[in-house]
Amino acid sequence: MYGLLFISYTLLAQTHTHTTRILFQLDGSGSMKELWDGQSKFNRARDLVSHLVDSIEKKNPNIEFGLRVFGHQYYYTLNNCKDSKLEVPFSKNNADAIKTALGKITPQGNTPIAYSLFESLSDFPVDSNASNAEILVTDGVETCQGNPCALSQLFAKRKVSFRPFIIGLGIADSLKHEYDCIGNFFDVKDEKVFNHVMNVVVSQALNNTTAQVNLLDAYGNPTVTNLEMTFYDHFSHSAKYNFIHTFNDKGNPDTLHLDPLTTYDLVIHSFPPIQKDTIQLSPGSHNVIAVDVPQGTLSLQIPNNKDAFTNIQCVVRESGSPRILNVQDFNTDQDYISGNYDLEILTLPKLELYNEEIAPGKPTVIKVDAAGILNLSTSQQGVASIYVDHDGKLEKIYDFGSIKTTATVNLQPGNYMLIWRPDKGKQSVLTEKINIKIVSNETVNQKLD
Repeated sequence: MYGLLFISYTLLAQTHTHTTRILFQLDGSGSMKELWDGQSKFNRARDLVSHLVDSIEKKNPNIEFGLRVFGHQYYYTLNNCKDSKLEVPFSKNNADAIKTALGKITPQGNTPIAYSLFESLSDFPVDSNASNAEILVTDGVETCQGNPCALSQLFAKRKVSFRPFIIGLGIADSLKHEYDCIGNFFDVKDEKVFNHVMNVVVSQALNNTTAQVNLLDAYGNPTVTNLEMTFYDHFSHSAKYNFIHTFNDKGNPDTLHLDPLTTYDLVIHSFPPIQKDTIQLSPGSHNVIAVDVPQGTLSLQIPNNKDAFTNIQCVVRESGSPRILNVQDFNTDQDYISGNYDLEILTLPKLELYNEEIAPGKPTVIKVDAAGILNLSTSQQGVASIYVDHDGKLEKIYDFGSIKTTATVNLQPGNYMLIWRPDKGKQSVLTEKINIKIVSNETVNQKLD
């Protein structure tokens, strides 16, 4: 069995809560009897865990510890690959119980790492208000055909973050990437480094981790706010947090409390969205996450508009893209990431503007004339539609379909052709062409005989 110390986290809940639970999972396989700095590896791990739980319990009575051991119940030749047991369940003030249990264990069996990790998921009580971590200590690689990489994927599907730290004890270079799928490798030379790493791991599980998101404007200043933000787990792609950005009473970006052990992908829900991937926090400290969101304002205006006459919208797309980015009402202002956009203004007739620049510093103003109203009335049922003349060619812009008595439509100022055919008589020659002139904020009443 190769010399390897594997310390991992399995984060199951948030860290800014009342109760913290830490599960120590120790390798009790036969290789842990090997000497390391004059003492067996298991005894080194046992003594360090005993010291940690004792000292932490005295300082923080809200901490709950648990102990799971694997590879210690059956001798190696029995090849038992389900040799894993929760020796001490979670509870407060159980440091003595953990030390007693550790004192009774003799390393002797196999190394069912993947199986024991899977079993440990059920060790944690169902408690959405708890901060839970798992620390796995082993000197070896999987010996029971388990696949920790596949297990990591299973945890991801269950929306559980899996963030191990792998510390190798003089293993071959070819094996240092054994756990690249689930963690980072560190090379441990002696017990002093081992002690240091264990303390770092525990501190990350206990210490409060905070962050602020600096939304940077076009000049690199954190002046942007009131944008929605979603933190996703980088591995499971599940949404971990949703916030609306704000400034605190001192005018700085508000402080957020985040799980320190998760790698995040952050999406800023601007138009268009901005994404920053693979964010790793420094546990136990305040983190600043900076994201460039240079914005300009699109101001859609209808001067001298009477509310009764028009209420139109504008479809906004990034230039050259068919995807609708936003549908913005007129007489509103909306911020967009600085750039060029295609605008489809849903008037009648439709107006299309391409490659309009929205730049920071001053608003991009788009003005549309107020519409007028066309009222149709008839004493006989018929079919009608409206056209505009483009260089002698008629283009239909609106179809009334069948009109029984009345119909109304809002139109942009200009000249139109109304084509009407009554149903009575069932003859195409009864079709009429009527010229219509529309003026802003005025109503045209047209009677169809």
